[in-house]
Amino acid sequence: MKAGVLESLGTLEVREVERPACPRRGALLRVHGCAICGSDLRTFRHGHRAVQLPQVLGHEICGTIVELDERVGFEVGARVTLTPAVSCGTCTHCRAGRFNRCDDLVALGEDIPGGFAEYVAVPARLIDAGYLAPVPPNVRSEHAAVAEPLGCVLNGQELLDVSLGDTVVVIGLGAIGCMHIAVARARGARQIIAVDISPKRLELARGFEADIYINADERDPVAVVDQATQGRGVDVVVVACPSGNAQKQALAMAAKGGRVSFFGGLPHKDSHVSLDTNLIHYRELRVVGAFGSLPVHLAQAVDLISTGALAMDRVVTHVFPLDDIAHAFSVAASEDSLRVVVSP
Repeated sequence: MKAGVLESLGTLEVREVERPACPRRGALLRVHGCAICGSDLRTFRHGHRAVQLPQVLGHEICGTIVELDERVGFEVGARVTLTPAVSCGTCTHCRAGRFNRCDDLVALGEDIPGGFAEYVAVPARLIDAGYLAPVPPNVRSEHAAVAEPLGCVLNGQELLDVSLGDTVVVIGLGAIGCMHIAVARARGARQIIAVDISPKRLELARGFEADIYINADERDPVAVVDQATQGRGVDVVVVACPSGNAQKQALAMAAKGGRVSFFGGLPHKDSHVSLDTNLIHYRELRVVGAFGSLPVHLAQAVDLISTGALAMDRVVTHVFPLDDIAHAFSVAASEDSLRVVVSP
């Protein structure tokens, strides 16, 4: 089969590789679309502790089942999307149903070959955990591929308990940040303030209809939020970008009793941030992380996409054939795109 292979850091090559076999009790998918995640871009540039090169990246996948090994619940010909986590099923977290916290987690596109290829093998454990979901006929494959990151957004907002009447700030307006805007609105947020340093990203994000947009290179976002809320601060802050400074600003924006999500991970070598923990203490802030999602979030994401509750044409800004994967990565790394999908 044809695959986009990360041969070395910064070098993607489209070449013939061996088509994977259908795993025992697993499935083999013909890939229709695989979106480029920020983690794919980081691995492309800097590598990843779980990725041994050469490797086929890609974990935001939609495809059709072409082969099954005694799998109950799915049929050959079904179009599906997935979450790439392959959990052990036996650790404390897995037994509690929190598969995203598995102590021995592996993932498609990292430890095992991913979706930037014509075919991808889906291990039994992924299916056993419920991380394979059917895609309705009315959903385009390039949109279904983005169900995985949308599920992560849903997990993050559930942990924050974003609710009717909340005021919300989203810092970082890539695809994830824009989906946070849309989901917060769907959950009943009263006022949403969107923050970024890129004029292009701010312009792309206007299609998601936040109430206030702030260019943090031109205005102090903490001061703007303070003014917009008459000094109260906001109920919820989502940091959807890899910025320690944004994490500091998030604490300063939060109202007493507010909730803050450090949704975007920081670079491994620059993950230590000096925070004013008195803000957490005296304001009784709740600061949470968010990693991955649960099967229920994937199902909810597919449903949101199917019902048209999220403007997926605005989220997926570019689609490229597999032969153009190097250019697709270049566009995904630019400020001119939100989600870029590769279609083998």
